[in-house]
Amino acid sequence: MLEWLQALTPEEIIVFSGLLVLFISSILIMMRLSRIANRVGEQEFYILESLLEIEGDHYINLTIINKAFSTNHINVVGVELGNVSHPLEEKMVMIAPRSKYQVRFNLSNIKQFVFSNRKKYRKFRIYVENEIGLRKSIKPKINNSFMKKEYLKLKRQECLEAKRVRFESGQYNLFERTGLIVGLVFRPFAKLRRHMVLSTNKTLRESEIRRQQKKEHDAIKYKLDQDEFELNEIRIREQSIKENRTRELELERLKKEKELEIERIKEATLKREFEENKAKIEAIDPITVAKQELELEHTSEKADSKKRAKKNKINDEKIVSETIQPEAVVEVEMTEEPAVVSTDTEVKVGEESETVIKKPRKPREKKVKEVVEAEPTTAEDAFTPSTMDTSTEVRE
Repeated sequence: MLEWLQALTPEEIIVFSGLLVLFISSILIMMRLSRIANRVGEQEFYILESLLEIEGDHYINLTIINKAFSTNHINVVGVELGNVSHPLEEKMVMIAPRSKYQVRFNLSNIKQFVFSNRKKYRKFRIYVENEIGLRKSIKPKINNSFMKKEYLKLKRQECLEAKRVRFESGQYNLFERTGLIVGLVFRPFAKLRRHMVLSTNKTLRESEIRRQQKKEHDAIKYKLDQDEFELNEIRIREQSIKENRTRELELERLKKEKELEIERIKEATLKREFEENKAKIEAIDPITVAKQELELEHTSEKADSKKRAKKNKINDEKIVSETIQPEAVVEVEMTEEPAVVSTDTEVKVGEESETVIKKPRKPREKKVKEVVEAEPTTAEDAFTPSTMDTSTEVRE
């Protein structure tokens, strides 16, 4: 065989490969065409199942899917148990192409067929039949498992009920009698165990109650301690506020006392100064004061006359020095008139001697010197010694 394959030329290998590919593709195309023909020409449909619970009742939900490209009509929906069929719905239902139809049945209606055999649970099937008699069935796994659990629960209840009836009537079987004898032998141990269990449970329960009470007590104590702490804090704050207020009031009182003491000292000082100034003023002799003032006026007049004479002498020297200048001489010769230098002085030019005519003296008038007192700014300045002196002086 291998020699035969090795003897093939490349052209023959290509031809055989093409024929093989053509054969496989034709088979695939025929399978696909047959499937399409079945969908188009035949009424093909599929069944899906699910379990529903509505208001405590359980339902089996069936979904019939029409995959064909033609309309399908469903006549019967039922349950198969072995070789026996039990129809659940018999009516004509039209399913459009590429569409579905849903229907649900209560499981209590199916239990009467499934639970008829009391020895063993037998799984059931759901079948659907169309108008031309094409039947398709499925084995609902979800609903079968649920129904099996319900069957076992029902059998257990029946066994318990039968056991209760036997115990009431005293008709025990072998296993029940053996169990009663063994229980009678080990009853003390069972009682001891029950007593140990009950005492242990009681102790644990009491310890749990004590722990819960202690926890509540600790919580209440913590709350009371917290409230007491807050109350003490408020009390301390109020006490500190009172102490601060007391200190402030004490300081204000001391300050007012010091101010009053200062005012009293000032008043006493002013009163004493007033008395001293009053005594000084009362001690003044008017005649002596008048004589002193007259003497002062005479001395001041003499000093004024000396100053005035000295001033006049300076003025005369200044006038003489001005008349000696050559310009002044030329001006005097041209005018040939005596030059009048001032209202109270006449100078004759060309002579060696000089004649000074003084202006007649005006009679002096009495002047009154008034001393204006400054207004006192404070109570202390009102009674100072400077304000207590004589306010008016008369000079001649």
